[in-house]
Amino acid sequence: MNPLLLEAFELIKNRINSLTDVKPLYIDPKSSKIYSNLNEEELFIINEFFQAKGFRKIHLEVAKLGKSLEILHCVFFPDPCYELPIFGADLVVNSNNISAAIVDLSPVGKHLPDSLIPQMRSLKVPKFNEPGKLPEWGFIFSPYVCFIRPVDVLEEKLFLELIDQYLSLLLSLLVRVDADEINSLDSMERLNYQKRYCLNQKRNDKTRGILTKFFGSRWADEYINKILFEC
Repeated sequence: MNPLLLEAFELIKNRINSLTDVKPLYIDPKSSKIYSNLNEEELFIINEFFQAKGFRKIHLEVAKLGKSLEILHCVFFPDPCYELPIFGADLVVNSNNISAAIVDLSPVGKHLPDSLIPQMRSLKVPKFNEPGKLPEWGFIFSPYVCFIRPVDVLEEKLFLELIDQYLSLLLSLLVRVDADEINSLDSMERLNYQKRYCLNQKRNDKTRGILTKFFGSRWADEYINKILFEC
């Protein structure tokens, strides 16, 4: 695996293990480790799910397609009773070079929590040389989303530090917020925004295209709906 992907995986996994009451979420063994072979190209996918105080589901996925493509995908879906944003990070490696890197704390309301906005504004985000263009459905992200193609090892390291900073802000916010009732209007609104987030993430045709190539469209749709962005 690409060294940056491995570093990011270890960083995120350490953060997950530091959470209060963290425990693995059951996943069908058929979905935890997935393998397929097509025209001598091998596809491996490993999925891990966790639950913890403040988070209904944390998903960590690593995928490898032959020697050409590697992906790290992670989403922290908050418990809608807590006013917490969705943490999301993706790294895509093409031919051992990072072709895309994105990290965000995405709102589950009209905007991010009021107490988080000043902290996001005060973050010293590096000026990366090649910012990416968000897809049409990218309105689900916050104004502080970072989407880039790192041009060298320094930018890769800086992006890794940014992932850690976003996670630090999320987990420091978790300590300060109290849980609302599950049937409160605020909780229901936050759940609806999570559904909106998932619905738009499903519009990512690149993910669907790779999965369809190896497993067929029906399997791809089921994986996207039940594993990647089930809400």
